[in-house]
Amino acid sequence: MPDIAYVGGSFVPLNEARAPITDRAYYYADAVYEVCSTVGSKVFLFDKHLDRLERSLGGLRIPYTVDRRLLADLFQQGIALAGYNETLIYLQVSRGCALREKQFPSGEPQLILTFREKAPMPPEKRKRGIEVVLVPDERWARCDLKTVMLLPNLLAYQNALDRGKDDAIFYHPDKRIIHEATSANVFAVQGDTVVTPELCPKLLAGTVRAYVIDLARQNNIEVAERPVSVEQLLAADEVFLTGTTTDVLGVVRVDEQPIGQGRPGPMTRRLYELFKQTTGCGG
Repeated sequence: MPDIAYVGGSFVPLNEARAPITDRAYYYADAVYEVCSTVGSKVFLFDKHLDRLERSLGGLRIPYTVDRRLLADLFQQGIALAGYNETLIYLQVSRGCALREKQFPSGEPQLILTFREKAPMPPEKRKRGIEVVLVPDERWARCDLKTVMLLPNLLAYQNALDRGKDDAIFYHPDKRIIHEATSANVFAVQGDTVVTPELCPKLLAGTVRAYVIDLARQNNIEVAERPVSVEQLLAADEVFLTGTTTDVLGVVRVDEQPIGQGRPGPMTRRLYELFKQTTGCGG
């Protein structure tokens, strides 16, 4: 089946999609986005994603009204056209098209959707876990807004790949506290407690982060949301990431420091199994 795009009010094959060159998303990264996943035709955490979309739009003052019924209908049409068992949906809303001038234009915001297959993660990678590097956080001060201004994330990710690793984790260069990975939230296991950095403007309120916190507490696992230092992360019994494209994924090495026994630990494996059982997601 082809990947599908929704642009300018129409569905087309993704490789035939065209967007205006004057869209402010290209000039200024003046846009917000969400990435959703599906199981069959059901969008996982649909309302939570749209709640966050509304918050990001408000933070950038983009005057787009989130019509949940319309978006639900567009999602279902795109899912059906693409025909995948699991679909990755990208939603972007920009401020619109205008000449390259700094003031906000009076035009209409632009909605773009894409529908691609969510490929399962190779089982050996999930079983083995991933290795990450630590990167000083040089991003802007509002990382809690999900904007398309992602160049620092891309540079950090490529830096990790260049070093033979899988991802990067941002930390505050002065306070030496952990923020987040390039597209996922960070958790550490300290004894019987799962710890994750408390929400602040330097990290995104991940939808899967919130789901995993609730899931853990429902299963009598203690969870603490508080600052996590670099030293605490390196000394943790386990480290794992959560996100729409990662689900729950163990981290076995940070820089050159092995975490725990150097393989995904029992808490990580338990939470991933609970995640699969309750959502049908995961691969």
